[in-house]
Amino acid sequence: MLKRTFIHLPGIGLKTESHFWRQGISTWEDFLAVGTLSGLNPLRLNLLKQLVQESLDHLEVARYFACRLPGPEQWRLFRQFRSRAAYLDIETHGAAWPALQVTVVGLFDGWRMRQFVHGYNLEEFPQALEDLDLLVTFNGTQFDLPVLKAYFPGLRLPPIHLDLRFILARLGFRGGLKKIEPRFGIRRPPEVAGMNGYDAVLLWERHLRGDLTALDLLLEYNREDVANLEVLMERAVNLCLGNALGENPQNI
Repeated sequence: MLKRTFIHLPGIGLKTESHFWRQGISTWEDFLAVGTLSGLNPLRLNLLKQLVQESLDHLEVARYFACRLPGPEQWRLFRQFRSRAAYLDIETHGAAWPALQVTVVGLFDGWRMRQFVHGYNLEEFPQALEDLDLLVTFNGTQFDLPVLKAYFPGLRLPPIHLDLRFILARLGFRGGLKKIEPRFGIRRPPEVAGMNGYDAVLLWERHLRGDLTALDLLLEYNREDVANLEVLMERAVNLCLGNALGENPQNI
């Protein structure tokens, strides 16, 4: 989808982009090959061609597109940068916002699940972000990322952040993560089904009191939060593609 995108160019909105598509210009290469284009004078066309070529030259540079593509349309970056993407969710303890105690950070890159736990290996978390271009969260804009930035001063986040809460809301799926998951056929294991963030806080408190099973259950809960983001992101991108291209998302 990224190479079908033109709205990152100055003065190009969704309507103009659709106009390009209707004229058979489906990719940046198509755009570079045209001699004339309805609605664009030669000077404007030449300028846009230079910017399209620049886009091709920066195809592997996440930061280039992160600062040019409108926020609601950044889902278009997912497939291009998914090999350097990860899904993130945190657990916390305390009442001082945003300076909460981070208890667990779950990070899943599609292959490996890593969990960073306070008192064990939490200090290793910032280094785990170094090779990433993209983070996927659910409500990370308002919770996970502000808390992490307060907890780890100077934390460097990947250039692209896709917040599924807002992507799914624009698709008509509103509410919390646990409410939305069943609508996509996601069922959690019985051990953690029905648990919520408050339960995670209680589990951490039990862990601090010496309950040897509480931490394992908390980590399982966190793993579900993180791993399910991958399923939801895939489905959300398919639906967004279907809306953008006017195609059946099941066939994309």
